[in-house]
Amino acid sequence: MAYIPLIARVESLPPLPESVLKIEKLFAQGDPDIEKLVQLIESDPLLTADVLAKANAPYYGFSKTIISVLQAVTLLGATQIRSLVLAASIERGFDADLSPYSISTSMFSKISTIQSELAFQWYMGVNIDLARDITPIAFLMEIGKILIAKDILANGKEREFLKDLRNYQDTDYVENMYTMMTTAQINALIFEHLNLHESFYETMKYLDDDKEIPSHLHESIIALRVIRTAVNVVEQLTAESIGKALQLVENERLNPNTFSRALQRIKTKYLT
Repeated sequence: MAYIPLIARVESLPPLPESVLKIEKLFAQGDPDIEKLVQLIESDPLLTADVLAKANAPYYGFSKTIISVLQAVTLLGATQIRSLVLAASIERGFDADLSPYSISTSMFSKISTIQSELAFQWYMGVNIDLARDITPIAFLMEIGKILIAKDILANGKEREFLKDLRNYQDTDYVENMYTMMTTAQINALIFEHLNLHESFYETMKYLDDDKEIPSHLHESIIALRVIRTAVNVVEQLTAESIGKALQLVENERLNPNTFSRALQRIKTKYLT
């Protein structure tokens, strides 16, 4: 069964570097001291290179090359840097090939960035503490697709998989059809395996589950569902995906104006 090799791939992932674990402890204490954050990143040459590479990605649109960690933290902010640190460290254990989803690795990174930026922009106007919590989770919530793509490629099913993605227009359904797991379910395993904060894997356990959501997770999960509806590997802020996301916002009695303003800022920054 497909889910067995997927679980084995998760269990074979290397642990997070000591520098990243220290950075997570720093964030667990509240707003991090910027000087300490920069020092921890710079203590790991590979992590420094990864962060600078990601910060200089074209979709951020900086006019000048970012040449230092301090510059990256100043321009992107501590919350987004945390997202880059975690993504870079986890991706180190993968050989990413997203061709079964018909997207490049650079496009995959851009989608993750837009998801996290939307989380931050939207929830900074709703709940600042929750914005800090869900932004890195949003950045990582598609990471399981790398392992699903690897499984699809290993079984020579990429053409059939892509055809079904286009026919069904339901990524979770097609993933489950081929691997007996969804991206969110694999994410839950990855995040728990890597000993990330429990909020990371708990939200993933319920992200695409119809079971009743625990009250302490409800707002986070609904926000992530809205974001994933608006921006995903199939649609990135299209009229249809935004319409579906706004419907979710209204169904949950959230403020559509706050969400719409964040959407407009993200569209202006990344899609114009």
